[in-house]
Amino acid sequence: MERSRVLLPLGLCAFFLLLVCSTATTRAAVLFESGALGPTGVSWQQALNGEIPGSSVDGQVFSGVRFELTQATITSQIGGHFFSPSGGTFFGAIVKLEDEHDFPNSDDLSTPDVLGTTQLTFPMPSNVAFGDLSVVLDPGWYALVFGSGLFGANGTGGMPLNNPDIGNPTYISFQPGSVTGWNDLSNPRWHDFRFVVVGNRVVPEPRSIVGIAFLSFLFAMCRHSKRLC
Repeated sequence: MERSRVLLPLGLCAFFLLLVCSTATTRAAVLFESGALGPTGVSWQQALNGEIPGSSVDGQVFSGVRFELTQATITSQIGGHFFSPSGGTFFGAIVKLEDEHDFPNSDDLSTPDVLGTTQLTFPMPSNVAFGDLSVVLDPGWYALVFGSGLFGANGTGGMPLNNPDIGNPTYISFQPGSVTGWNDLSNPRWHDFRFVVVGNRVVPEPRSIVGIAFLSFLFAMCRHSKRLC
């Protein structure tokens, strides 16, 4: 009888622990976008002619944006609006930041604050491009960075600046070999990029909430009742 009295609460605890560990993810959605997608089909020559402004994404210029998440997420893709004179590949990276003023800790994105990278292919003419990247992100500040010359990417291209900003995104940039390091793109000309993070928000299932409450009740009974435990 005493043995059964001990096993019963232990079994219930184990059962509800499984419920507590359950979580649900919403369907894949846009977690962050710096700007609404503008007209695609922009050629590299149009940018050279000054018809459409653009910003480089290559081995000489890394372009990025800061973004904040307010709940836990699992990313599935990163991307944006890009173009190129000759195609090729480029990299994308998600970097953990301390706050809304922080920058990546390394010039070559080799430090632990770089949470994940992927490789993308430049479109010709301009179009959206995405790369798969699965990273679990807690609430906080991050940077999304695109460039070339690292992680096996060697293409040359850029981002057309014809995507109306959503809110007030803060863009950043880095030029390998420069002495200035990472910089804010505070000049008014640097706006209307399209950076995108796609993924799932992680939310507790209702049964998990019930499980937490019931598990707390069982532990309280175990502490105060010698007859039960």
